Amino acid sequence: MIFSILFIIIFVGIFGSLSNIIIFRSREFRLNSCSFYLLCSTIFDLIYLLISGITRFISDYFHYLFFNESIIYCKFRTYLVVVIPSLSIYYLMFASIDRCLSTSTSKKYRHFSNINIAWRISIFIFIFSLISYSHIILFFELEKKDIESNVHKCVPHDGIYRIFFSICLLLSSPFIVYMIMLICTIITLIRIRKSRCRMRFLSNINSNRKHRNIDRHLITIILIQVGLGMLLTFFRCGFLIYIFWTNNINKTNSQLKFDLFLDKFSLIIYYINFAKSFPINIFTSQLFRQIFSQRFIYFIRWICYFTKGI
Repeated sequence: MIFSILFIIIFVGIFGSLSNIIIFRSREFRLNSCSFYLLCSTIFDLIYLLISGITRFISDYFHYLFFNESIIYCKFRTYLVVVIPSLSIYYLMFASIDRCLSTSTSKKYRHFSNINIAWRISIFIFIFSLISYSHIILFFELEKKDIESNVHKCVPHDGIYRIFFSICLLLSSPFIVYMIMLICTIITLIRIRKSRCRMRFLSNINSNRKHRNIDRHLITIILIQVGLGMLLTFFRCGFLIYIFWTNNINKTNSQLKFDLFLDKFSLIIYYINFAKSFPINIFTSQLFRQIFSQRFIYFIRWICYFTKGI
C-alpha cells in the first residue's frame, strides 16, 4: 500500500511540477519576480521527487543492490535529499517576502520586488545552500540496522555532530523559515485589507489591471502553500529528530515496528509537500486554470499536427 501511494504521489508531483514550469514560463508570469521564485521552487520540487523517489524505492525494495552499502552513495544521497528540498522551501520563502515588499508603502522596499534582483537573490540562495549543507558529505556514515542484517542505514556521526545536525533540522526549514513565510504573508494580507495601503498598492505598484490580477492570484497561492507546507513538513522533521536521538537505544520489536510505520507515514506526508503546488494552483486560481487549459489545448493540437504530418 505504501509503495502504491508513494508511486501515485511522485507521479502526480512530477506531472504537476512540469505543468507549473510551463505555466510560470508563460508571458503572463515571465517578468514577475514572485512567479520567478515560485518557478525556482517548482524546479527543485521536481528534482527532489525524481532523485529521492527513485533512490527511496531502490533502498526500500531493492536493498540487496551493492550501492546501498556504499559510503559514497550514503553521503551524496543524503546531501541531495536535504539540500534540494531546502532550496525549494527557501525559494518559496522569498516568494512570500517578495509579495510583502511589493505591498509596502515605501518605494525603496517596493524596488526589491524586481525580476533582476530576484535573479541575483536566487543565485545567492543556490550557492549558499550548497555550501552550508556540505558538512553532510563529511560527517555522515553507514551503520547496520542490526547485527545479523546486512542492511545499512545512513546516519550522522555519533556525538557532537549528531546534536548539531538535530539542531539544524530543528531550526532550518520547519520553524524559522516557515515562521518568516507566515509573518510575511500575514503582513501582506493586512496591508491589502487597509484601504489606504491598498490604494497605493493598486496605483503605484501596478497601474495595469492585468498585473494587479496576477499579484492577487500569487498572494492567494502563497498563503495556502505556506499554511499547508508547515503542517506537512513539521511531522517529518520531528520524526527524524526523534530517530537520531534514539538511534543508540535498544528497542523492542513492537517499538521497531512502530518506528517503521512512522517512518513510512511521515515520508508520505513529506512527499505530498513537494507535490502539492500544482493542485493548489489549479484549485485556488482561475487564472492558472485558464493558462493551463490554453497550454493543454495547444499541446494537443501540436501532437495532432505532428502525427498527421507523419
